[in-house]
Amino acid sequence: MSEKSPPLEDLKGKVKEAWGALSDDEELSDEGEIQQLAARLEKGQGLSAEQAQRQAEKTFNDRR
Repeated sequence: MSEKSPPLEDLKGKVKEAWGALSDDEELSDEGEIQQLAARLEKGQGLSAEQAQRQAEKTFNDRR
């Protein structure tokens, strides 16, 4: 498991997403969504932080 805990990373992602929405910064909002997804993948599927990040980015980009 990474040095950062998935629940903390999920919370940070929610804050990033909300701040991006408030400031009309779509890129920051997207980063927040990806960070949340990565945290959930890391916790739920037992992936390393790097694997979870790559999978989250791929899933997010495929969704667009």
